[in-house]
Amino acid sequence: MQLRNIKNGWKPVTLAVTMVAGGGVTGAQADTDQYSHISTVINNHITSNYIAEVNDPSEVFMNDKLRFNNLLQSWRKSTRFLSSTEDIVNQKDFMAIVAMGEKAVPFIGAEIEARASNLVWALNLIFNSKITDRKETTITEVCKLWVKELKRQNWM
Repeated sequence: MQLRNIKNGWKPVTLAVTMVAGGGVTGAQADTDQYSHISTVINNHITSNYIAEVNDPSEVFMNDKLRFNNLLQSWRKSTRFLSSTEDIVNQKDFMAIVAMGEKAVPFIGAEIEARASNLVWALNLIFNSKITDRKETTITEVCKLWVKELKRQNWM
């Protein structure tokens, strides 16, 4: 493969994967990475297997779950003695959980179903809505309402 092909639409990643795979396009397998949507050309089964493994949805799910669990443990440790709602939700690990967006929803749902927690506030931020506007609702009741709604919408 010649570098001049970059001008004709070849992406740098395509070049890199092709070079690692052993170069040449003859008999190659063309594939599109599901995350970057960059076409790759692969003619080496080891490279092809590696890319398939990296793109395995179950692996992506497990990585998200591990990340969520690490953030959750750190958030709990950092906020266990805090009483200020503002300090609890502005803590960096809590904000990182919120930043995970919809990927975190099933994990949050499982956590608040197992035990009521201020973690439920992350759902308010992710979905940009509250499950109830009643001021007298307890955290336990809010968690139950969210779990019911998440199950109804097939998040859990």
